[in-house]
Amino acid sequence: MDRQHLGESSAKRLRRYDPVDQLLLKEYGQRLGFLDREEALTLSSSSTIFVVGQMRALAAFASDPKCVVAKGVMRQINDFVRAEAGSSSKASQTVGYVRDADGVRKVVIVCVPAEATRNNNSARPDAVSKALVKFPQFAGMDDEPFGVYALGYTAEDALVTAMAVGRAAHRLNFNSNRAMRAKNSSESCVVVWSAEGRPPHLGRRGKLELVVDNIRMAALLTEMPTNQLNTTTYTRAIEGVAGRLRDRFGADIGLEIIKGQELERQGFGGLWNVGKACTANPPALVVLSCNASNAKPDDKSIVLVGKGIVYDTGGLALKTKDGMMGMKTDMGGSAGLLGAFAALVETKAIVNKSLYFIGCLAENSIGPDSYRHGDIIEMYSGLTVEINNTDCEGRLVLADGVA
Repeated sequence: MDRQHLGESSAKRLRRYDPVDQLLLKEYGQRLGFLDREEALTLSSSSTIFVVGQMRALAAFASDPKCVVAKGVMRQINDFVRAEAGSSSKASQTVGYVRDADGVRKVVIVCVPAEATRNNNSARPDAVSKALVKFPQFAGMDDEPFGVYALGYTAEDALVTAMAVGRAAHRLNFNSNRAMRAKNSSESCVVVWSAEGRPPHLGRRGKLELVVDNIRMAALLTEMPTNQLNTTTYTRAIEGVAGRLRDRFGADIGLEIIKGQELERQGFGGLWNVGKACTANPPALVVLSCNASNAKPDDKSIVLVGKGIVYDTGGLALKTKDGMMGMKTDMGGSAGLLGAFAALVETKAIVNKSLYFIGCLAENSIGPDSYRHGDIIEMYSGLTVEINNTDCEGRLVLADGVA
């Protein structure tokens, strides 16, 4: 096979299994469905049952006579609560098994620590995701459906726990070609329970699923390697999100893309200089708007501005090999805000204001056109900046986006 034919075959395979297309089509990865607390999660539909929450939520759940839970599962929870009652501030978990008419089921109980952290959320969603992602069902390595009880002592905590469960469930596993290629038609179920009763308004099944779906979209974008998600494909992904919001939700979505040398011509000196060395995939400013077509000049708006550095080498202030690991995630801020924008639009959480998403996309790479230490560049605001560290690119692109 000659080199040209080999290249064409590789290109066809890349198009066929393009993760960006998979993301937009939403046909890959474990599907999650959310149930109200009164609905039963049957063991027959799930090979593994996860019970997740802080100790006081686990204890309240175990003593709730209205819970529709198999006796074997509830027995496991009660045993765990009695054994771990004195360690509510620490994370702990146990794995047990329950036998029923359909066979043996695994029961995993995860106790989330109650102590506060810099994440500043009482439900500790960071600990929920960190604990669950270690299991193959959440890491995209197991196609079997699973069930989750997402518990919170308060309604808000239950809602946050459910979102963290969704965050842990990977849409794709980049270490497994099989997982990337195979559609998963099964649906795993999450029961949202709180001692206060049903979760608040957002906890209604439809809205919660929309929010979690966008959390998972943001996570997948952040996890994509740069040879798959560069500024060009990232822009296409944002265009796809805009199209979905228009077509499926009838939203008034505007889209503007300023790319490459057009950034320089329009005065976006910060974003242009950071990304201009990557000539294959130039920098771009991507703006989404909702409800802006009829807005008046004096109307107040909500603007989400995200750092979209698809890879950060540090520029001429080159990072070490260890410091460069993980820099594909330097666009995570923009991915999170893109997901937030889509969730706000889909749930109609903002109806009386214009909503904007601004993605400042660039690759901070090295080349003949790299910006240098000592360069003085003019920002979109009109201010000038002297560069003393090319590895401080984030503030440059965000300054142009905010301006």
